[in-house]
Amino acid sequence: MAEIKHNLLRHSSGVSFATIVSRILGLAREMLLSRIIGGKELMTAWAMGFMIPNLLRRLLGEGALGTAIVPIMTYTFEREDKESARKKLTVITAVLGIILAIICIIVSGIALAAIPFLESAPARVLMTFKLIPVLMPYSFFICLIGIFGSVMNSMNRYFLPAVASITLNLVMILCLVFVCPYYSSTPINMIYALSIAVLASGVLQLVMMLWLLERDGMLPSARVSSLFSQPVVKELWHLTLPGIIGASFLQISFVIDRMMACYISDYAVPALYFSDRLIDLPIGVFAVAMGSVVLTELSRYAAKNDIAGMLSSFKHALENILFLCIPVALFTLVFSKPLVHVFYYGGKFGDREVAETVWAMLFYAAGIPAFSAIKIIVSGFHSRKDMKTPVKVAVSCLVLNVILNLILMWPLRQGGIALSTTICSFLNCSILLYLLRKQLGTIHLRQIIPSALRTVLISLLALAAAYSVYLGTATIQLKSLPRDIVPLTLTGSVFVAIYMIFSLLFKSAEAREWLRVLHIRK
Repeated sequence: MAEIKHNLLRHSSGVSFATIVSRILGLAREMLLSRIIGGKELMTAWAMGFMIPNLLRRLLGEGALGTAIVPIMTYTFEREDKESARKKLTVITAVLGIILAIICIIVSGIALAAIPFLESAPARVLMTFKLIPVLMPYSFFICLIGIFGSVMNSMNRYFLPAVASITLNLVMILCLVFVCPYYSSTPINMIYALSIAVLASGVLQLVMMLWLLERDGMLPSARVSSLFSQPVVKELWHLTLPGIIGASFLQISFVIDRMMACYISDYAVPALYFSDRLIDLPIGVFAVAMGSVVLTELSRYAAKNDIAGMLSSFKHALENILFLCIPVALFTLVFSKPLVHVFYYGGKFGDREVAETVWAMLFYAAGIPAFSAIKIIVSGFHSRKDMKTPVKVAVSCLVLNVILNLILMWPLRQGGIALSTTICSFLNCSILLYLLRKQLGTIHLRQIIPSALRTVLISLLALAAAYSVYLGTATIQLKSLPRDIVPLTLTGSVFVAIYMIFSLLFKSAEAREWLRVLHIRK
């Protein structure tokens, strides 16, 4: 079991490293966006216009479809051979490509047809519809990229597929720095330039993924017949349809959140967007990275009917994700304003935009452990090809989310929408853990809960020391650097150091294992 744990963290750390680089570049991108585009109606148009490609990516790319492919490919590698897996991938690629092309044409056509009727609509609405036809082809590329990444994960290839995700951030940063300044007098052209940059990054990522597949002998064939009668299509449809339905409800919830926020103020949608970007950093670095590894590991144990190995891996992953994300949540909650100042303040992003973003971020930060843990918990179902149970829970949480939005958005504005998301995420995790325990008999919650409580205690001790450091250094401001960056850097360094020291003193197994993975001798 020790080797299982080490392999899990080793693979996760490889993905995390690449993801950290990608997320850092992503934050750099958002910093530029906030300063160049601002936090009002132009940013609202960009966020809403990019929402549809992101929705499809989460449904048909790295979401339900990508999740369903991992157990299928893992079973094929374990029980058949690589050539059989390649043939299945060829069929899946062809079917998905046809579906995506049809969706892109239909959505783009609807957007183009609607534009003449929106001339009197608010500027943000008209700009959104003009962006959709430019951004929709990105859906085609990014969904195929997500599928190919899942196949690479099935072969225990985690690092290079994760590196490919850096491309989008790099291309957008280059566009923001070198292209957008030329269109400062015509803001809509800046958004068009960004849209074209996104499309170019999709092409580059797809080329990279095809090269990786070809190197491993998994490049899909150009010839395939009788697509929709292939057994793998029926199996994939059986596994994916419940997941797509469930994910659709979640994405509908996301769309509803943004649409409701449009009625609050011009600042609400950008505030939710920028706070979500900061909250997404620890989730992307830790939860998504570990979740992709855990799904593959659990699928492998399920294929062998090794329930003991599966439970051990699940418990270990959940303990480690909480060990990483609980302290991050508490730190983000306390230091939300300095974080927003460091990353976003400047240019067209002023004090009002900061205040609105901080308000949303306070409520999002509390949900970081739930947002992260759900990636692991859902893998416990998907690895056993149980796609329906998470769907049923997701639908219930969607209904509750909409009700809570209506109740909380008026007194708390965008903070109410963020709080609703957090509440529903914790409820989602709790229900799924209960159902997973009923299915498997045990999931070692009696060991996981004390570990999580210890992590909370250690985090609070580290937070008290870090806050003292912040109070003592808050007046240190350098004109050449972003506001609050010096005190926040010192505070964060002290927090991490004390957290790790106390974790070792409290004999935290997670701390020792991460140090082992990082090759640090105690």
